[in-house]
Amino acid sequence: MVDTNDKQIKGVIVPILTPLNDDESVDTDSLRRLVNYLIDSGAHGIWVSGTTGEFAALSDRERLASIEAVVDEADGRVPVIGNVSQPSTQLSIELAMAVRESGLDGLAFTPPYYYPNAQDEIADHYRYIADRVGGPVWVYNIPVTVKTAVAPGTVAALAGEGAVVGVKDSSGAGELLAELNILCDQGDIDLLRFLGTVFRITTSSAVGVHGVIPGIANLVPAISSRGWEAGERGDTETVRECDAKLLIANGVARVAKGGGANAASFSAMKSSLKMMGVLDNDTVSRPLRPLTDDEKSELPAILRRLDLLD
Repeated sequence: MVDTNDKQIKGVIVPILTPLNDDESVDTDSLRRLVNYLIDSGAHGIWVSGTTGEFAALSDRERLASIEAVVDEADGRVPVIGNVSQPSTQLSIELAMAVRESGLDGLAFTPPYYYPNAQDEIADHYRYIADRVGGPVWVYNIPVTVKTAVAPGTVAALAGEGAVVGVKDSSGAGELLAELNILCDQGDIDLLRFLGTVFRITTSSAVGVHGVIPGIANLVPAISSRGWEAGERGDTETVRECDAKLLIANGVARVAKGGGANAASFSAMKSSLKMMGVLDNDTVSRPLRPLTDDEKSELPAILRRLDLLD
């Protein structure tokens, strides 16, 4: 872990895809190219081994390989936050300790998953991790996949104690975010707040957050970062232009005619990046459904509209 005091964490943090070989091992060469594509295109940070990175389908060894490759390739150019969530507190700590000296700028943890937990158990989870691991701890609030939401009062209490420094809110619950904002303001609590969103990239400051962590930024990091920056300075013309392109980019996930929403998104972005020469492979972890050849044939037209393909 590194001291983040000298690094500004804000803007578009990309939840990086994990390129995979045919055997579902991490394709580190492609991953390193993707890191450079994101940073060279203006990304403000990287979130590694997250949901978009298919972490739940990977072994600890592959997760460690992906984290180490991203941190090494980023080489301090942007902040890197690593998701080391596991089904229990102790397993989360063990994985966190394995990357303790990797150079990450923060460690993210969901609540434990499989068993639904009450808020007092969740608070204990984060306090215990902060005490044992130290360093900047982030709350990864994504109830759609882990069953349990971290309540605004729980996040605010943990932040007020210094147990956590940031939150990625992928709950989609705007009223709960508003409550968290008020709690932080009333308690004079310093907490980095980020949204897992696409359609608030250009308006994130308007809802009281420091930035966004959008999966689509893997494909369009320049548009995402430019849109966020335009929103910050009140450049409405550029905001409208970037929003229009984000709508187009978001259409890649709709080429899939089967499978779930996550598979459609990950497969489409990986296949697109392979067409662009960034990735060597577009493998997704089973049982996520890859795109068919017919579905892939629809991608070049979308990429050309985004000026990503000749």
